[in-house]
Amino acid sequence: MPRVAFFVSDSSRGQPANDNQERLPQAFAAAGWSVSRIDHESLAMHGRRVLARDLSGSAVSIADFDLYFVLGFGSQATFLDRMQLLRSLDQERFVNTVDALVYQHGKASLFLAAHDIPQPETHVSNDPERLASIIARGGDWIAKPTAGSFGRDVFMLRRQDTNRRAILDHLTRDSRYALLQAYLDPGDEGEKRTLIAAGKVIGTYGKRPLDHRGNLGAGAEAFHATLSRDEASTVARLVDGLDDLGVRFATIDLVGSRALEINVANPGWLGTYEQVTGVDLASRAVDALSRRFGS
Repeated sequence: MPRVAFFVSDSSRGQPANDNQERLPQAFAAAGWSVSRIDHESLAMHGRRVLARDLSGSAVSIADFDLYFVLGFGSQATFLDRMQLLRSLDQERFVNTVDALVYQHGKASLFLAAHDIPQPETHVSNDPERLASIIARGGDWIAKPTAGSFGRDVFMLRRQDTNRRAILDHLTRDSRYALLQAYLDPGDEGEKRTLIAAGKVIGTYGKRPLDHRGNLGAGAEAFHATLSRDEASTVARLVDGLDDLGVRFATIDLVGSRALEINVANPGWLGTYEQVTGVDLASRAVDALSRRFGS
């Protein structure tokens, strides 16, 4: 029986943003896998062995698993140390590799890695004056952290906004980097979020934003949707390159045929899709991953 290790956060440290750490292990178990859920923060090195504890408190040897599935980042304070430990393992056994988690999560990564994919104009800087000069050219712009989540600190800025410099100062405080992206109006079609697993498109739902933020946590409404021919072409072109980047489970956000971002850390999709369609596609995702990883 193949073994899969899920790296998750202990619920005693707060409620997870979605039910992936319950839904996906259940789907793997139903597909014949032996499943362990491992606390992110329990990772350790003893000699040259990487060890950890599962959520029941039992010690496990990480090298004994056939597949590793990292859900979420855990504590920011320990993230890089834990990634160094996981990087010592066979990366071909990771759903999303350590390199993908480190380098492909940020909002700028897609813009830098996929030159041939239609995307909105994007800038990144920790200099508020530089960002303000771009907004001063005119047009509508979205300003946000480079690796934020849940619609936090996401602002619509225009040249005429008298508070735009104060917002940019806030986003770049302590020399933090901020992303500035040309705003794409989703119109009546809304944004679309597509889940991909091991190079397969699992499904798509739409999001009608309440304001300039497409996040469900910020009030966007989810609805069942399908991809148009142009949108499907953008997704297919992205999928072709994602496996080479170590990304095998992610969501792709689109406005029309333009890609906004990919989400690799712990994309909330399966639960939302079931809410709007009544269908749980976790088994389809697990089937694609099982085929990709040879089990």
